[in-house]
This record gives sequence, C-alpha cells and structure tokens, in this order.
Amino acid sequence: MSGVDAVRGFNYQHCHALLVALDVAVGDTMAGIRVEGTDDVLDLEVHAASPSGGAGVVVRGVQVKSRQYPYTWAQAALLKVVRRWAALSSSSTSEFEFRTDGELGPTGVAVRDALDAARGGDLTQIAALLGVPVGDPLCAVMARASVVSEPGSVEALLLSAEQEVRARLVIGPGHPDADRQAEDRVNELFTLISTRSGLSEPDDRFISRQEIVDVLGGVSQLTAADRWAEGLGAEYVAAAVGEDLASLIVPKLRTDSRDSSLTIADLAGFKGPVVLSGRTGSGKSTLGRLWCAEAAATGGRVVVCQAEGYVLERLDRLVADAVGDRVGRALPRVVGQQVLGDLDATIVIDGVSEIPAHARAELAKELQVHLSGGHGARLVLMGRDESVCASALPASMTADRLYPESFGHEQRLELTANVLGVAPGEESGGAAEDGGHESDRQECRVALGQVEHALGDAAGNPMLLRMALQLVAGGTAFTDRASVYKLTVARMAERQNVADIRIATAALGIVFSELLDDGRRYANPLEWARLFNGAGEKLKAVGVVETADEVREAIERSGLVTAVTTGESGRVRVPVHDSFADYFAARAHADGLVALPTTLVENDENRVLLSAQMTMFDTIQSLAVAHQLPFTMVRLSEFDHTAFGDDAPEIVAALLNAFLPDAAAVNVTMWRGKDGRAVAQVGTLATGWVETADAPAFYASPTAVAEPADGPVTMAVRLWRLVLKQRLRRDARLRPRAPKSREEGAAQLADHAEQTVSAGQVILLEVAPPSAVDRLSRTVGPFGMTGVVYQRQSSGVRLDYWPVRFRRTVDIDVSPSPNDQPPSDVTADGFTAGGDVESHLSTSPEKTAAKQISDAIIKLTRPHWL
Repeated sequence: MSGVDAVRGFNYQHCHALLVALDVAVGDTMAGIRVEGTDDVLDLEVHAASPSGGAGVVVRGVQVKSRQYPYTWAQAALLKVVRRWAALSSSSTSEFEFRTDGELGPTGVAVRDALDAARGGDLTQIAALLGVPVGDPLCAVMARASVVSEPGSVEALLLSAEQEVRARLVIGPGHPDADRQAEDRVNELFTLISTRSGLSEPDDRFISRQEIVDVLGGVSQLTAADRWAEGLGAEYVAAAVGEDLASLIVPKLRTDSRDSSLTIADLAGFKGPVVLSGRTGSGKSTLGRLWCAEAAATGGRVVVCQAEGYVLERLDRLVADAVGDRVGRALPRVVGQQVLGDLDATIVIDGVSEIPAHARAELAKELQVHLSGGHGARLVLMGRDESVCASALPASMTADRLYPESFGHEQRLELTANVLGVAPGEESGGAAEDGGHESDRQECRVALGQVEHALGDAAGNPMLLRMALQLVAGGTAFTDRASVYKLTVARMAERQNVADIRIATAALGIVFSELLDDGRRYANPLEWARLFNGAGEKLKAVGVVETADEVREAIERSGLVTAVTTGESGRVRVPVHDSFADYFAARAHADGLVALPTTLVENDENRVLLSAQMTMFDTIQSLAVAHQLPFTMVRLSEFDHTAFGDDAPEIVAALLNAFLPDAAAVNVTMWRGKDGRAVAQVGTLATGWVETADAPAFYASPTAVAEPADGPVTMAVRLWRLVLKQRLRRDARLRPRAPKSREEGAAQLADHAEQTVSAGQVILLEVAPPSAVDRLSRTVGPFGMTGVVYQRQSSGVRLDYWPVRFRRTVDIDVSPSPNDQPPSDVTADGFTAGGDVESHLSTSPEKTAAKQISDAIIKLTRPHWL
C-alpha cells in the first residue's frame, strides 16, 4: 500500500488475518482458515490438513478485537473472551490467542501474566483469577491460551504482509512490477478474508490453503542461492568482507570481572548469550559492523539486525531482513528460520532497549523459545540500557555482560587527527621529529583540549567526540552537549542549503517526542507520513508555518532524517543517529512545544538530560524524574544552578526521600556556614532552615556543603551519595585458612558465594531507590558463581596459589579441576573472569556484594560518582 489514505481501508483485525493466511500458505500441513467477522471482531480458526487431504482439526484459534486508546482491557472482559473459547469442543486440542491493539489495564496485565505462567506449568495464578481449584479441567485448557496486546501496529503489520508476499513472488522480488504485484495481492487477499468473514454458513467462511495460494499467484520455493546453508551463506560472508570500514576507530570492550580490555577477536570466546550495552554514541553499532566484517574474513557468520524492524512474533522476519539487506534482495521468513538454527552463526540484535516495552516483551518470548533448546545461533543483545536488554532474556539464563570503553587519551588523539586530517598526536614515539609533525601534534592537543573542557567525561563518547571535533575544525565554539547537537544540526542544514532549520527542528521535535512516548525513535513510512502531517498542523496552529508543505520541504532537505532498510521495502524513517531523536524531542520540550510525558522510563534518560541542559527543570519536573528515574538525577544535577530559597530544605528532603528506600521519611536540616555557603545535613533535626548558632554537629550525620553555583537538586544528590557510601561500607575480615587442596578451595569458594548472594539481597534493599529496584538488580547481575579451581601454581613473586576461572551465575557451582592441567585462558570454556581462591576469600562476602552493587550504581550514574 502507498500513502496514509491507502491504509484507512484496513483495520487491525484483518491486517493480522493477512499474516495468519500467509503462514497457512507456506505451511504444507495446513488445510486453511475459517473466518468470522463483525465490525470490530474477527475470529479465526487455523485447520490442519486431514490424512484424506481435507480440513482436519482446529490447531489454533485466534480472536482479534480492537479497543483503542484511551479504553483498556480489564480482567472481566478478557476472561469472558477466553472462557467463550474454552467452552468450544475444539479447545481440547487447539491453542487460543486473543490479540488486540488496545492497551491492557492493570488487571488485564494480571490475566496475561497468569496465562503465561499457566503455559509454563504454574496454574495457581489462573486458578485464583477463575475462582476454581488448580486441578479443575478449565485450568488445563487455559494453559493453551494467551493474550497479546500490540498497540498501534496496523501499518507495521500491513508492510510485513506485503514484504512476505514480495519475497515469494514467482517473478522475483527484484522485478520492476514486484511492488505493485505485492500490493495488489495483499489487497485481493484482504478482500477475500473480509468477504468470507461476513457469510452466514460456516462452510462458506472456510478459505482453503489452495485458495490463498491462488490469490498469491503461487508460492515459490527457495532456490539453492537462497538457502543459508548453501549459496546464501557464502554470498552473505562475501558481502560482509567487502564493506569498507577502514576509517572506523575500533572501540575497546571490557567486562565487569576482567581488568584488561577485550578485542573483537575475543568475542568468539563467549559461548552463551551476550548483553552489550553502553550509552548512546559509545560505539555499539560500530562494534556490530566491525564484528560482522572480522568474522566474515575467516568465514564466520555474524548477522546484525536492527530491533526497530521487529514485528511481533516475526523474529525470523527480522533476521531474514538483515540478511536480505546485506545481499541486496528481499528474502522470505524461512531464511530467518534457517539462520536461527545455524549453530555456527551469531545473531546480533541492535537497539533492544530502544523499542517499545510491549514489543520487547514479545521479543523476549521468542528469544526464550530460541534459547530454550540450546541448538541454534548464538545471541547478542545490544542497547543503551544494560538492565533493559537483560530483561529480554529468560530470568534463569545468565548472559555475559560487555561494555564499550570510553575512548582513552590515545584513541581520542587518533580520532582528533582523523577528523582534522593531520598526523596522530601521540607523544610516545613513532613520529618524525620535524617541525611539521610537531605542529600537527600541537594542533591535535589544542583541539582535543577544547572538547574535553566543554564536555568533561562525555568527551570519551566516540560519536559526541567526533561531532565536537568537526565543530572545532570549522571554527565553531560550543559549551556543552546540547550546544554540540544544536550547532551540528545547523552545520548539516547549511550544507543542504536549508534556509530555516528552525521549522525542521520544531517539526522533528514534535514527531520524535511522540515516538519516544511510545518507546522508539523510528517509524515506518505510513506512520511517518501521519506523524509528519500532524506536526505540520500543530506548527500551523501556533503560527510557526503558514502551510504544512513548508515543514515537508524543510525536513526533506535538511538531511536530518534518513531511511534504514529492514528488508527490501520495509524502510523505516530514523534520525541520522538515534541520539538526534532525543535532541529534537528535548528541544521541543525546552521550547514549550511538547510537554514531558507523565510516565518516564529508562529509554527517556537522554532526552531528559538534554532538555534539562537547555532549560533546567523546575521542582515539580525534578521530583517527577527523581521518583521515576532516580539514577538519572546524578547527571541532571550538574545543570542545577537554582538559588537556595526558603523552601530549599523541603525540596532537598523530598528529592532525597525519592532516592532512599527507607520506610520512614528522612529530614534535612540546612543552615548557612560562616562563609555564607549553604550546608545540609540528613536526619538530625526537623526539615527546615536553622540559624548557624543552632546548627547540629557537622559530623553527626551525612553533611554536604554547597559550592557557589549549586542548587537544591545538586545538594540532594550529594547527600544521597554520602548516604549510599555509608550504607555500602562493609567490614573486611582476616584471611581464612588457606586451602590444602583444590577440592577444599572449591568448597570454600562455593560457601563464600552463597554468603555473597545473601548479603547482596540485604544490601540491595538498603540502597535501591523504590522505583528502581528491578533496574539496579538487573544491572548488578547474579551474585552467584560457576567456576573451576585448578591445581596449585607456583610463582616467583608470591606464595603458591590456587587459580580459579569463573563466571557470575544465578546458581552456585564451583568444582575442582578433574586433572592437573594448568588453568586455561580466561574466556575458554565459557568463563569470563579469573583469579585465585585466596584473593576471593580474603574479601568478606558483604564487601564483595557491596562492591558489585557499587559498580552497578556507577554504571547507571557516571564514572567515579561513588
């Protein structure tokens, strides 16, 4: 379909029915579908083929019903639908799915979770909701039911249907008529389903597989060139090798439990699922591209997928699109299934934490199925937020955690030289001693110094560093991150000869703020046109433009929006980098065009920080962030220069209580020091100002002194830091008796790990903000350990020791090496860290757990904060 108007004839129910029909068309064991529809409901039955070739039993029932915003689904309505299916005779042999584009209310979420638990074997929740015993036959039937909420997905479903048809056309997806034929056949299939669903006789509402195939014009079979194990895999590797990545500077990687940096070659040593996370612009996508190319150079197959192209229950479609994008043609979903089943392949899904929560929840279900067998491709999830990425994996599965390191001094100089087009600025040798090279080195040092002065630790971010250096090279001054984005946008507009970038920035701010409210930074072509038109009308209403066409022209010429291929025609509209979406939305918030959403999630952190940098939040906004994104407040406090007024103690106390998990509210007492600076102390007196003469003892409780430019938010965060440091302080203990064998060392280490798990759970409750317990817990990762203790080793500089190789896991399994072989490399056999038994045991379990939690808090805030 083309254009917004074209989609208006479709609805959610029939778009989903199109996908079901396509599944039946390519499934040789399916006989067809029976449909029954009204204005807002569509019932489908998927029939298996009987031995005689006709329609056999119902294997899957689906009811699709719309209930759009602001109306939500609650428990009573959902259970009524599922009970109706349970009463049918076919429920004894089939599965059932209730699907809607409406949001689930709190009780609706409870029903969905209870059904999910029932499918996993736990019938207690659904029995309680139904008011029947666990042994009631109705509970067993409910274990085959599910509820899926997929808000606002009509365009995505329609595009997915067209793409699947296009990939299977007999004429081939590259034929000039492929787009038109795909649209025509989807239209015809839609008409067939719509017409049949309204007929009165059940037999007339049955659509056979052959009828569907006839509408589609035949279903082509995969040629050898399109089979992953044959020609396609080799073609993919050749295309990956051919990509020019010479200009990229390789980010280094690290793990929590290893001091030295990792290279891309080391990634092959991680056997299980991997979570690779880092702030926007830290080099995650660059690592994905480099990994794909380096693996291909030795015949390896690393497929990098963009999460924004994920359509619910279509993980294979996402993988097939990534392969198709690399080789330059559309491929059917079955290719994705082949790649997912390849034990030697690695599938990287980039942007997992930047897709909507409901989409991530469905992706998690598919990933659980993929991972449960342990017989498919290795999985790597990439995204900004470590805890959100980890939540897409099964809770019982431990993933290795990797992080791109901030650029160090040498890498920064290398990038500076790259951008300025001069010789590298290293001072440790290797360069000629002539004046020209010395001049180049000095130019690099000066340019880098300007950037580091303005950006602070953000200068270690490769993307932001490059943008800032390009401004320096152009002679443009900047002061902070927000100004770097603003000036970069102006620079891009100047190159594109866009007269008034203000219009494009305002429109993109409106569009991306709406997308970010939905948890994403991308839109398919149909959604983009709708959002684009809405932004134009809004700007016209406030007098920014006279016609919506002005907005269209400004954006199209700006170069600020591009298209990312998620298949031959599934091109989603995205900003030139995802962080620009945050900037545009933040600009719109700061300019008052769009309000911040009332509900904030981890995905909103960057736009919150950029918006606060442009216009510091007031007390209400700061409290909203503190309650919902407490760790974000550490960076946000850097922009607070508000004067301390009469209500400052109350503001500081309110913020501090949002951070602390204490059952009783803490008080904050403030006074002025002899030099006039504000001083705040936790908990010794009632909240409020006191005279200097009445001030409590300075060290009676955590106390902070304000710097000249500090405000209440800064003070609250400083007190929070002091409280956290106090609560994370744990006593060490004397070294225990040295083990006399590797068996004894393994037993001592296992006991230490068990105590660490217990201590970690206690400390988490003492320090985790009420709204961020899960986030902090996921970021900390498991406290347990799986490892091997090896034969005692001798060293010329220390006493003999018992080496250990391990990885952090939920369960505890520490065993002695079965033979006298020396310890293997750290990353061998699935291990990610090394050390020796004596070093581990010399630190108390409490201190070990506190260190792990402290490291997680630093990840969520900023380096060296604790």
